[in-house]
Amino acid sequence: MQQVDNKAFLDPDIQNWDELDLPKSWVDELNFKSPIAWLTLIKAVFYPKNRSVRLDEKLLQEMPVPKYVLQEFHNIPCGNYSKLLTRGYIKGFDVAMLNQVDPIRKKIAHYLKDCHAVLDIGCGGGKTSNAIYQQGAHDIWGIDPSPYLLKHAALDYPHIKFIQGVAESLPFTNERFDGLSACYVLHEIPPRYITQLIAEASRVLKKGGVFVIAEPSPLQYQDKTWQLCKDHGIKGVYFKLLARKLNEPFVKAFHQLDLHELFIEAGFDILEDKKEMPHRFICVRKR
Repeated sequence: MQQVDNKAFLDPDIQNWDELDLPKSWVDELNFKSPIAWLTLIKAVFYPKNRSVRLDEKLLQEMPVPKYVLQEFHNIPCGNYSKLLTRGYIKGFDVAMLNQVDPIRKKIAHYLKDCHAVLDIGCGGGKTSNAIYQQGAHDIWGIDPSPYLLKHAALDYPHIKFIQGVAESLPFTNERFDGLSACYVLHEIPPRYITQLIAEASRVLKKGGVFVIAEPSPLQYQDKTWQLCKDHGIKGVYFKLLARKLNEPFVKAFHQLDLHELFIEAGFDILEDKKEMPHRFICVRKR
């Protein structure tokens, strides 16, 4: 594979993801023909230690991202920064969520169907971006901190434009988009950055534009297991256990935020806010 300047993925006008040779993480270097490699991986998954990602120093220096994204979210060794496990995460996330995420992606896309230009914040592997594209909005951008996830996204969905970056510092001009989306993103950001994220959303969104958000429901974190079983059956118990086992360092603090107040102060009107199982669905409109 041709080696290219890693700064390429910071430039929205450069779309050469298929040529970008990203460095291997320590997981990518494991020899999976050896039982020791499998034991090392299994131990890292089932006994997470909230470690920071160990990654190529040159790439870390060139990535304009805060330290909080360089954590091993979801018990995944190297988090979102390995060639091998990011592809598995893209596929495995939907499986772990009992295929409940694809319907919420379609709901997000439906709410943005009248938009022409849309930015998918924290796009990951690009599935939500593509769902929005399928609804007819063809000026679609996806932004995510991880170039590893973005490379998969760009290879899977070459008709969508992807750029590396973070939601609290969007590299776009004022009022660039008619709509914004964020699917399972805000709870992975420290609360002190959420205000910045909302301010940036307001800046890049046109007046009357909508911001559609899906997050883990607070029900599975706050309700008792017996109550979840009564209200939602085995599915409620499953998502309660999942919430307990997965490493989500900021999710509890996120659920304590008064999002209504933050959005209203930033110039948004709340159109919808539903707390169901396993999603919380929010739609706001810029005044």
